[in-house]
Amino acid sequence: MGAGFATVTEEDGVALTWANVNGLTVSELRFPPGYVQDAFEPELPYLALVLDGSLEKSFRTRTIELGRACGLTMPAGATHGARFGAKGARIVVVKPRDASHPAAHSLDRLVDLRGPGFSWLAWRLAGELRATDAAAPLAAEGFALELVAGTCREAATEAHVGRSPAWLRSAEELLRARIADSIGLSELADAVGVHPMHLARTFRARHGISVGEYGRRLRVAWAASEIARRDTPLALIAAQAGFADQSHFTRVFKHHVGTTPARYREETGRIAQRDA
Repeated sequence: MGAGFATVTEEDGVALTWANVNGLTVSELRFPPGYVQDAFEPELPYLALVLDGSLEKSFRTRTIELGRACGLTMPAGATHGARFGAKGARIVVVKPRDASHPAAHSLDRLVDLRGPGFSWLAWRLAGELRATDAAAPLAAEGFALELVAGTCREAATEAHVGRSPAWLRSAEELLRARIADSIGLSELADAVGVHPMHLARTFRARHGISVGEYGRRLRVAWAASEIARRDTPLALIAAQAGFADQSHFTRVFKHHVGTTPARYREETGRIAQRDA
């Protein structure tokens, strides 16, 4: 496996690529299929985001299932174990090197991350760990800090409005399951059993954006993951993500990600395919 400024190691079948960037340790871990991680108690909090595969995190009183583009923040001292799925998992982790780093306070609460916006940042962070140019450490730090900042906002929202009601979580899951579909507000509200206006108001209060914008970001995050993972033509990915044509896809992608799909593939996709 090639690497840039990062260190590459392997232990007990788990491949680890990691680097220290200005008080943070950023890493990518690849767990083999069916891997079981015994219960342990982290000394420092951290943020973990799943690029590919799946796993279950088991705590004393609950179990959290995580798949692609999902993640969580792990408080210090939260004893837990993990069991990985049939395809293993590829995970990006951001962790402060000591408790004095501002990120330590920001991450020291269990938050289940399911919204769009994290996936493409995690993929770009993984790509920077293998970049060979002098700017890679600075870029990696930037993506890591963006992930921490986004997590802080997610935690603040949860603290302000409380845990999402079951019907809202069902609506979010339906949007994720039907990435390529154009689901109207009335159809979505009918599927989860609430009035469209109530859905729209609650959704915006929870996420700070409309249902339509949430779905658009989900499609961009899914497309970013596919671009990084596969050689599939961009036009086909655009169609699979529900965009009318490639030019529309390119405009929306650049607006959210800051670069074109072709450039994004150059930065991350080739690296991911080379290391697969």
